[in-house]
Amino acid sequence: MAIEQTPVQYRFDHRHLIVDDVPKTVAFYEGALGAKKVQESEFRGVPVVRMDLHGTPVNISGQLHKGVGDHIGLAVDDFDAAIADLRSRGVEFITEPTDLGFAKFAFIKDAAGTTLEVLYRAPR
Repeated sequence: MAIEQTPVQYRFDHRHLIVDDVPKTVAFYEGALGAKKVQESEFRGVPVVRMDLHGTPVNISGQLHKGVGDHIGLAVDDFDAAIADLRSRGVEFITEPTDLGFAKFAFIKDAAGTTLEVLYRAPR
């Protein structure tokens, strides 16, 4: 009797906006929509601002990865299983799996061309 594997579960993690003017966009989300800054940092010299839009995580930054624009972040508990699952399904990878130590990610496209980030954050 074959043991059926538990399918990988993808869950919404964040919406990420890639913009030319990070401070101006952050000010809009704060002033017009009431979002709150959660964290400000830099990645590869690019400003990244994590915001809370009334319970919805929104990240705003400049260009971080070549060929990756606005996207939806999907979190997984088992990154390697998720990547293997996606490859077995013939999913197109924009950015190959990357391990930063504190997180692992890869970028894919869905059937409509929407960019999705598959993301695993290491426990703190």
